[in-house]
Order: sequence, then C-alpha cells, then structure tokens
Amino acid sequence: MKFSKSITAISIALLLSACGSDNDLQQKLKGTIPKNTDIVSPVVQPQLRELRLEVPEQDEIMVEDFPIAQYVTYPDDQQNIDSISSIDVNWPKINVHQAGKEYGYIDVDASELFYYASPLNSSIANAATDLERHDDLVWFVTGSSTLHRLNLTDNTSHHWLLIDSDEFTEVAIDESNPNYIWMYDQTQHALTYFNASTDVATKFMLLGEFTIAGLALADDQLIVLAHDHGDYMVMAYQAQGAEVEHIASWHLAGFEGKEFNDIALAPDGRVVLSTPDVENNIYLVADKSELIGDGPIEDTAILEVVQRYELDEAIAQPSGIWPNQDQSWTLITDQAEVFHLDRDFKLLERHEIDFNSVNCNQGCTEAIVGADNVFFALADGGLVGQFNRVGERYVLHQEFQIEVTDEQGALYSYSGLGHDATSGDFYVVPDQNGEEQADILIVLDGEFNVKAKYPITYSGDTQGSIYQFDAQGVHFNNGFVYVVSEQFTKVLKLNLEGEIVAVIDLDEEDVMEPSDIAIRDGHVYIVGDHENGDPVPPITAFKVEEE
Repeated sequence: MKFSKSITAISIALLLSACGSDNDLQQKLKGTIPKNTDIVSPVVQPQLRELRLEVPEQDEIMVEDFPIAQYVTYPDDQQNIDSISSIDVNWPKINVHQAGKEYGYIDVDASELFYYASPLNSSIANAATDLERHDDLVWFVTGSSTLHRLNLTDNTSHHWLLIDSDEFTEVAIDESNPNYIWMYDQTQHALTYFNASTDVATKFMLLGEFTIAGLALADDQLIVLAHDHGDYMVMAYQAQGAEVEHIASWHLAGFEGKEFNDIALAPDGRVVLSTPDVENNIYLVADKSELIGDGPIEDTAILEVVQRYELDEAIAQPSGIWPNQDQSWTLITDQAEVFHLDRDFKLLERHEIDFNSVNCNQGCTEAIVGADNVFFALADGGLVGQFNRVGERYVLHQEFQIEVTDEQGALYSYSGLGHDATSGDFYVVPDQNGEEQADILIVLDGEFNVKAKYPITYSGDTQGSIYQFDAQGVHFNNGFVYVVSEQFTKVLKLNLEGEIVAVIDLDEEDVMEPSDIAIRDGHVYIVGDHENGDPVPPITAFKVEEE
C-alpha cells in the first residue's frame, strides 16, 4: 500500500504540553538515559499510520546460499562467535554484536574470513538488543523507548526519547543517509520511522500477528524478518522516507528448527541472517526462484537423465569432479577432501589435502583435474595446488596463482577448472555476479601463466545480458569448453575463443545447485551442491537431446 509523503511537524511546546509537565518529561527520561550524557534531543510525538505484514505465496522461497559462519577463521587471540544478538553489513565487513560479550567484525574482503573483536567503550551499547554502525557512528536500541547514537571517534553520545513508544528491540539505518532510521516497538507491535535530522517520527501500527525478529534498510528498501510460530519470512518494502509500499515476500526454506534473530543486506542484494546458536550461526540466503528461468539465449538442446549415482555418506558438499583415464573418478569437496571413486562412484579412497598459502580446512576448494598420481586442486581465489602421490597420501608439490584481475585490480575468483590433457592447457571462467560485468574465457599454460583472454560472446539474438550466466563448473572436451551455470541451470558450450555456440537446458528438478560438470563417452555428468544439513545429491548422468 502507498502512503502520503506529508509529515506534520510538532513544536516543542506542544510536545511538552502533550506529555504533561516538564517534571513528567524528566521522570520519563530518568532510567533510560545514562548519566553524563552529551546530548538529549527533544521528545518526538509520532504521526500514526498502519502497515500490513504481507505473507508470501507458497512458491516464493529463500534458501541457504552460503553458510558464512562455517568459513570464519579465528586468530589465536580471538573468541568464537557463539552468542549473536545482531548483525550489520558494512561491506567488506560483517559487524557482529554479542550483547554482554563483545562487538566485532568478519573481514569478507580476504581469501579467509577472519574475525576480529572491535570493543565498544560503552556499557549501554554493549547491552544493546540491536545495533547498527555507519562509519564511526553506532546506532542502537536497548528495549526501552530511547534511540541511542554513539560516536566512536570521541565517545560522545546522543539520545532520543520517543513519546508513545515502549520497547524498541530492533533498529535499521540507511547507509546512504544514516539519519533515516527504522525501529520496531515490540510491546506495541509497531514500526517507527524516525528522521534524526528533523526529529520527526511516523509510527506504523502493524497489521498481522507475526513476531518481528530483525530489520534491515538499504537503497530505500526496508527488509523485515518475521515469523509465525517458527515459520520465518522475509518481507521487502519500498521505503522512501515515510512512504512505504510492499515489494515482495518470501518463506525461508531448509532451516527446520532454526531460530533467526537478525537480518542484513549484502551489496549484491542477497540477505544475511543470524541465529543465536553457538555455531553455524550466520547464513547468506537468496531467492532461488530467480535462478529458474529461460535465460537470455534460446536453448539448442536439453539434458535428459540417463542414470543417477548415489554418493557415499562420507562425502559432503562436493564441488568438483574429474574423469580419470582408467574409468575411475576423482572428486573434491569444498572442505579440501579428495575422494577416489570407481566407475560407478563407489568410494575407494579418501584424502585430506593442505595448501601452504591458505587455510582451507573450513572450505575453499572448487575444482580438481589430473591423473592417478598427480592432480591440481583449485581454490576459489585463483590459487592452484599441484599434489603428488607419495605412498598412501597426496602431498603439495607446488602452488600457482592465477594472476588475472578485474577492472578494479582485484584478483578474480573461480569455481571451475578445465584441462586439455593433450596440450597441457587449462581453462577458467571467473565466477562473477551481475549482468553488467563482462565475462571472459582465460587460457592458461601448464604453469598457469596466461596464454590468452577472450571475452565471452554470442552472435545470435538475446533476451537480456549474457553475463547473467555464472560459472560453477568448467570442463574441456573435444575442442570445446563447457560451463555449467547455476543461474537458469544451463550448460554453455564455448569455442576456444569464448563464443557461445550452444546452450543446453538442465532441468532444475534434476540438479538444483550444479557445482561441476564432466563429460565421458558422450554422457554429461553433473555434481550438485546441497544446503547445510541436507543429504548430498547423487551424481547424475545425462545425454544431450537436440531440440
């Protein structure tokens, strides 16, 4: 629903008369504002409106996209994140507040996700129920009718007491204008929009008996995390000032029994969620329905299932597969585990591998190519390790770094690796998000030096950007490079100069989250990823049927 933009400003004199006496106001302030406060702003009387919490359709769902907490590395002097109260994304950091314990951040701009404490010199901030940061300003609420702002530069504070409010438990600020603030009043089941520049507030009484667990605000989008007896939902609203209109809603699926306690937004629009659990407590989730569609290029063929091969229960989160010349297979998981499988994918051997340059025990390996006694394992940051068999185990022989950068000078990340055993060349396609980011095919020699780079192109008609495709897996076969895309669940066939010559449709019901591709004896084999806690999907063999 849409609301008028007009907000009626109320004078300070009217505010005080509405509250009763000045003594009444001071009594109301007492106990909610700490002593030695720097600034206390005038009380604000909100204008009243209504806002409906919109229930999603059954087929509108968000699911786990990446279990962030599983990949966090803690330096020796840091405590584990085990009691989250709230989270806040300030890219490239995810700020984590653990009330009564500590405040800190996860650095997501490195190959490893390191966590560091960043103490707040404020007892009231440390006890906050929700807390958001913008540069050196921290905004927070404590379960009272007061909004707090702490300046980390000089440790000064500013406080607003909002009349006709009781218990603010959630807060969200707009990164582009941090004076625009949304708060949730748990007692009154109401959202309050507050402009800290004008001290004007608008209260929205919520229609819909749901429990609000978190708020996020970015680019004029207000995101609400709500639940009904454990059925969690994400609701998105367009919020330009106090003008609010519903955009979309989603159910959260695949998290049975999970309790969520806050929400934040990543720069690419994906949602970050936290739980109060002692581990596995931060997740990136995405709207999986957006991954299903026709795509920008018309299909030239489809994949039809020939056979499914169940994997041993010891295998979890497979990320890459390679067909060996003796008809066996080598499979790698994102936990740096390598499995040798027979021709029917029965388990023969299991090995753990270690890199020198990256700690991969919490996940980073994306692809594997090679032979029985030597293989190359790809980490997502473009690090490649050559592992040689020594006795009953594989030992790191050499590391290579793929030295190709994007327009900002940052190294690309990759999820797949193709290999031409005859020439010794390797092929990679950066795994990028965004339809405006041009994709490239990179050809590497046997030492992983760049031989050539080709823009990925298509000569026919398109319905949208071809850069919407991603590159979860890459495989070389018979003079072509095959790329499996989770977006739209397609297999792209490229010539060796990066031109798309065919698009092969993969039914999302057959493999929902494809992670790698291999071709043997005319059949296409695709391995799929899975959500945390779900069983590992089978490897599926397909035949290509021309349309």
